[in-house]
Amino acid sequence: MITIEGHLFDLQNREDVMLLWMRDDTGRTHLICDRFQPSIYVHGDAAVIDRLTRRLQVLGVLACSPERTERIHFYTGHVMPVVCYTFAKPSFLRTVHRKLYAFFERIEIYHSDVELPTLYLLHRRWIPMARLRLQCEWNEQEQRLDLLDGSMLEDAAAIEYPVVPLRTAYLSLAASHRFGLRGNALLLESGAEQIEVPTDNPVRMIHRFNDFFYRNDPDVILSEYGDRTIFPALFKHAKEQKIPLQADRITAGEMALNRKIITEGRSYFTYGSMIFRAPSYPLQGRWHIDRHNSFVHRESGLEGVIQLSRLSCIPVQRMARSSTGAAMTMIQTAVALKQNYLVPWQKSHSEEPRSALELITSDKGGLVYEPDIRETNVRENVIQIDFSQMYPTIMVHHNLSPETVLCSCCAPSYADCDRVPEAHFPVCRRRKGIVPLSLAPILELRRYLKHQKKHAPTAEERERAHQRQDALKWLLVTCFGYLGYRNAKFGRLESHEAVTAFGRQKLLRAKRISEQRGYRVLHAITDCLFLQKESPFDDPTVHPVAGPTGHGQQLQELCDAITAATSVEMSLEGEYSWIVFLSSRQDERLPVANRYFGRFTDGTMKMRGIQVRRRDTPDFLRHVQQQMLDVMATAETIADLRALHPTMDELYRIWKERLYNSEIPWRDLLLRRTVSRSVDEYTVDGASSLSLEQLAEMGIELQPGEKVRYLILSKKSRDRRRRYLTEEKAALEEQEGRRPGYDCHAYGESLREAFRELWEHFAPAGYFDELKDGQQRLFLRKRRD
Repeated sequence: MITIEGHLFDLQNREDVMLLWMRDDTGRTHLICDRFQPSIYVHGDAAVIDRLTRRLQVLGVLACSPERTERIHFYTGHVMPVVCYTFAKPSFLRTVHRKLYAFFERIEIYHSDVELPTLYLLHRRWIPMARLRLQCEWNEQEQRLDLLDGSMLEDAAAIEYPVVPLRTAYLSLAASHRFGLRGNALLLESGAEQIEVPTDNPVRMIHRFNDFFYRNDPDVILSEYGDRTIFPALFKHAKEQKIPLQADRITAGEMALNRKIITEGRSYFTYGSMIFRAPSYPLQGRWHIDRHNSFVHRESGLEGVIQLSRLSCIPVQRMARSSTGAAMTMIQTAVALKQNYLVPWQKSHSEEPRSALELITSDKGGLVYEPDIRETNVRENVIQIDFSQMYPTIMVHHNLSPETVLCSCCAPSYADCDRVPEAHFPVCRRRKGIVPLSLAPILELRRYLKHQKKHAPTAEERERAHQRQDALKWLLVTCFGYLGYRNAKFGRLESHEAVTAFGRQKLLRAKRISEQRGYRVLHAITDCLFLQKESPFDDPTVHPVAGPTGHGQQLQELCDAITAATSVEMSLEGEYSWIVFLSSRQDERLPVANRYFGRFTDGTMKMRGIQVRRRDTPDFLRHVQQQMLDVMATAETIADLRALHPTMDELYRIWKERLYNSEIPWRDLLLRRTVSRSVDEYTVDGASSLSLEQLAEMGIELQPGEKVRYLILSKKSRDRRRRYLTEEKAALEEQEGRRPGYDCHAYGESLREAFRELWEHFAPAGYFDELKDGQQRLFLRKRRD
């Protein structure tokens, strides 16, 4: 008998055996095996169920005879009879899940698509990285530790949990990942050790890789394109050379993973965008996180991944490669299982039939008041107030969930139900919805972490709180969209519309209260308002309720009044010295809701929708705009801004001169585009298609959804091959001693537009027309030369 106490570092399954990786207080990792046989539930026609039972028994995949029991139907709330099947071969569940369509409208199958590690954790009532005490026994016959009993030593609902020290290694390539390992080099870093491993000799490369892992024994590997390029090549070479790769902590035996080498990712189209997902290469006994294949890690770091893993019961490596929507679904699934609900394998409730008038009334989305730019685009003394987590709070406060909106338990009269504004959907009062039950603790946790982010005693604790709350922010952003998502397990369009209806009502209340207190609403978008007072804030005649206490108390009273009227916390985002609401690029008379920038009274800037915030903007333009914004931040008034024109003009001309003198590094000029189709599907010679052709000539093929970065060589060249240059080809030219050139005129136009975006409302009349004419003359002169 062996007792092991530590943290549940990771878990994976091999058929009906769960592999638990425990990390004790000394940093040593233990592998423990536990047998787990999952169950699914089936409801429907008795004859079909009998036929299914006989088929499963013939296949020999059941652990025991089917059991008849009762569970609660998610949508109706009624207890219903079901048949429980327990599987001795859990891998067969994938077959059941793939063939569900054959049983559609004849039987309903529940709990069939939950990942086995997550189902195991929910069954054990454990969470990833929990502190456990396990009683194990050495199995001499199978040479392994078997779990006999285990208990969790911490509260699963605890807001704080101990930081587990982890050894981290970093893995990347010296050149572009699209070259693979040919002519490339592996860069390995851990602590103070940094080595570069040549890849020309596979045997030597694997041995040096193994030596590095043996010396450092990392718990976490953070890679750059590890899933897409590095690990597929490493495992392929190791298999060909018959040398065990030390990336896993299991390299031999029945528990070792026999990987199928996959280099192709998955492309799919969703909501107007082409998305690419790289293949997945998790490790055994260590965490491997590809920073380019993990949205959660990219946005909130390792602490954010761990936080979502603990909440959703999705193992850390799996969570790093999953979306926040998947985490939200698993959190809701866990709540549903605790409520004894049957969890459907997909959304099984279709939208109720409605007339065109009903659709117009209810399907409106969030409320937007476009910026008032009739007088001017620039305003002074503007206040921005925001609802805190508006939509999640509405879902919790008003009990909005797929099973509570138009609920079956209160039909047909709905006499005691609350009603949704405008749409008049009834909302159940008898039972609390899955979505509110899931969101309430997350909202409370994020409030706590935001406080810790500001007031924690050390910088390390503040950074940890920041990463955790940032992950929760994305989780809460996702929860609203998933209510109306067509593939959401816990989704219903009417509940999605109910949230926006309450949101519109609360924004209108906030607008009315603000106007009653003497504020003018300049702009409003879904959950925030931009307000202005015509008189100085400290004028006691403007707000007689507050008296001479100053504008700080006036604003706090305004936020408190809105909070009390809406039941959603309203807070002050900031006070702007000045703010610019930008016009549409197509028509300067039309405002744009989400394009603005301004200076807070403390000197910081806030920007939305301009080039410095866009991911496809070249680093050069991003740096120029940021420098210009830093200069503008020194001005407290519009008059001060106009006085900065000579400085801004000089700054623009300095960058323009550097650009035309070819002093800008070519890597800072790279533009980024998402490839939407394969190279032979393009019909127009645009930047994407021509870049794909170049890469294809180099033996590099991109899948739809991947990103391509390119340089503009000569945008209007008659030779289509000389219009653009991909990053990979430019890097090869540089290695050969040829410095890639660029189209000065094309980038000059982009520079002028970036400057105009910020300065057109402060420059003298006709200034930018003169710049355009001067640039055109310069272009013609250089072309003649």
